[in-house]
Amino acid sequence: MEVSNQKRSRSIKRTFNLGVVLMLFPLVYFIWQEMDLAALINGGVVVLFVIGFQIVGLNYVHYQSTDDLLEVRYYPIITFFGKDYNTIRFKKRLLYRGEVKKTFLFHDLHLEIKTKQGVAEYPALSLAAMSRNDIRAIQLDLATIQKTK
Repeated sequence: MEVSNQKRSRSIKRTFNLGVVLMLFPLVYFIWQEMDLAALINGGVVVLFVIGFQIVGLNYVHYQSTDDLLEVRYYPIITFFGKDYNTIRFKKRLLYRGEVKKTFLFHDLHLEIKTKQGVAEYPALSLAAMSRNDIRAIQLDLATIQKTK
């Protein structure tokens, strides 16, 4: 099974870039017209917009489940200092717990695997940029994996 939010990630990135550009036009106009208070307010809105996108933590996610391997590749959609590519890959038989939890308004993927030293937990992965159908497909696949163990 393979689930990816590539198209949705691309549209989110375009929307973000368009939003920032559209908010910068009034800022430049206010500075040009020497309307300092309006420029400061508009600049604050731009900063809040960017910070809001960073807090939400929108990720490109590629979830792939083959016969014996589970692989999740992800990176933040909105970055300013280069993309931080990450991959989680392990054999399905090592999966101790895999679940999608709803935190606040968004869903997070939580994975735990069995190791020689005990149970290792991967950092939670935000699925906020994924559609409900994709999230549901991941939930069903994780449930199937855990039932067959």
